Amino acid sequence: HCDVIFVDEAEETWPLFLRDFEAGRWKTEYRPDEKPDMTRSPMPRFDLIKIDRYHAMTIQFARGCPFNCEFCDIIVMYGRKPRTKSVACAMAEVERLHELGVTNVFLVDDNFIGNRARAKEFLRELAAWQAAHRYPLQFMTEVSLNLARDDELLDLLRAAHFQMLFIGIESPRKSSLAEAGKTHNTRDDMLQAVHKIQAYGLEVDAGMIVGFDSDDPDVFEEQFRFI
Repeated sequence: HCDVIFVDEAEETWPLFLRDFEAGRWKTEYRPDEKPDMTRSPMPRFDLIKIDRYHAMTIQFARGCPFNCEFCDIIVMYGRKPRTKSVACAMAEVERLHELGVTNVFLVDDNFIGNRARAKEFLRELAAWQAAHRYPLQFMTEVSLNLARDDELLDLLRAAHFQMLFIGIESPRKSSLAEAGKTHNTRDDMLQAVHKIQAYGLEVDAGMIVGFDSDDPDVFEEQFRFI
């Protein structure tokens, strides 16, 4: 049982609820008319967190992913058109975490490179800031494997001091990838793509899945050999 349910993102509906609650007449459900404008997202109250109890702090630059993987909930929640904060807003969050003594930052975007142009714009600013401050922060994030096709983006991730990338590889079987709608993983040799990313000093943390309808018992050994 819930007294009040928030459907979808809550940046715009939470203030409405607070006003309604203060007036003593709130709704049982709050649902935004459309996806919120992330350029208006407030800075998180990082000062309320006991920073020293966490291995890493989290920030978010973008929501949404242009791909349509069958098993994924991201496009259901955030849509297929990536939305981003302004670069100035994201950099202000980086500055604030640095002031609080944070050294590890997880950029929690489900696909940070969903909007490559905006990702590059942010990375250029972040790389310049890191160099000016002698690289006090280590970053990790989530990207798609087609990153390997973009040398400029790989250079920028390295320059901005990213250490680890979570990449949904899922399966070495093309039939399983096709079944899942993850055709962008079938366009290049996946091992070569992983090795290229690693060559830029970026650790690949791979997401792997077994149990697709086209899988059979041999898939376990195939996964093992691939990994």
